[in-house]
Amino acid sequence: MDKVVKGKATGAFSTISELELWQGIRSGEEEKHEAILSLLERVPLDQAMARYAGILRQETGLDNLSLPDAAIAASSHLTGRILVTRNTKDFTQLQNVIAVEFYSNRQE
Repeated sequence: MDKVVKGKATGAFSTISELELWQGIRSGEEEKHEAILSLLERVPLDQAMARYAGILRQETGLDNLSLPDAAIAASSHLTGRILVTRNTKDFTQLQNVIAVEFYSNRQE
């Protein structure tokens, strides 16, 4: 995210990610999240993404990949982007199918 803030990279977010963000937001964080989202391109879910999300769930097993995560993965893949996430639990299984990059909040 630092690269995006400094104008050295671009980024985007799925409307599904936005939904997940707003359901878990803490009181007082609204302005911070609005500012971050304003730096990124919103990627709406379309028919091709919905279809590919369903295929990803079928291929990985319905119990192994949630519908929101499948939609996020499909959105990044079909727009030619790398999925950047902290969620190793759910997205590690997709590394051979889509471009995924993991990060942590820890300062190293």
